[in-house]
Amino acid sequence: MTISEIMKFDGRALIAFCVLADELHFGRAACRLSVSQPPLSRQIKRLEEWVGTPLFLRSTRAVRLTPAGMVMYEQARRICTDLEAMLQATRQIARGDAGSLSIGITPSAANSPLVESLHSFRRSHPTIELDLREMDSVDMTAALLARQLDVALMRPIVQSDRIRTVTVYEEAIVLVSRTDHVFAGKAATLEEIARHPLIGYDEEVSPYFAEMLQGLFAEANITPNIVQKSRLPSILTLVEAGVGLAIAPASMARAHTASMTCSSISATNLPRAQVVVAVSLEASNPVIHSFVGALLAGGTPARS
Repeated sequence: MTISEIMKFDGRALIAFCVLADELHFGRAACRLSVSQPPLSRQIKRLEEWVGTPLFLRSTRAVRLTPAGMVMYEQARRICTDLEAMLQATRQIARGDAGSLSIGITPSAANSPLVESLHSFRRSHPTIELDLREMDSVDMTAALLARQLDVALMRPIVQSDRIRTVTVYEEAIVLVSRTDHVFAGKAATLEEIARHPLIGYDEEVSPYFAEMLQGLFAEANITPNIVQKSRLPSILTLVEAGVGLAIAPASMARAHTASMTCSSISATNLPRAQVVVAVSLEASNPVIHSFVGALLAGGTPARS
């Protein structure tokens, strides 16, 4: 059979054939197809002419499949089933209800309520495969532009006009200390904090928190006693080891061991740690819109 012959084939005729083969009655088949009986009879006749052989034996009392019709019916049912599955999958993809999504998430947001939002999205979209990758925020812009990531949950350090960001979560920053420290369970001022060893942030790996910490003390005209620089969650390990204090997002600090505690910081205009969802403007994966929409509709709260 040539391609030109296949192109002449009418898929509606195949569906009509299957329905008639199911019912073996023109009246009932026409009713299922929501057509009158004469158009159905003409459609089947044209199909038989196209195939080149009778597919049904007709009498005034009964309609039966010919041997050729039985073979065609077996194949046609598979084709119709595959066609239905193809259309459903295609429409799901177009709506963003199926497919896959690669999501980058910064380690410092791994203990935030955003993780619960990811779980809720997975539960409500079981046909979408999520590929979750823990990455530093400084690496996510390049990954988005290279289409290695579809979406990034990162700190707001994007430096490209080809990426759109929306804030999806923010929370307080707190002072983290060991439970046996003098500040344990007590609010502390920046002046008091500056008298103790403080663990800072590596500007190369954690520019967002490094800038936040620097700005916090600079605004108060105070020089902190930074004894070591690192990144989250390593900073919290250093606090636990007694190297110094740390200022960190509340959700991450509270998720650490029982040997550490969080205290509030007494300061005016205390900044809040933000997480944004970032998407390349050139991204074409329709699942992205479903994910971002669900994230925003879910109303992930800004914690205090």
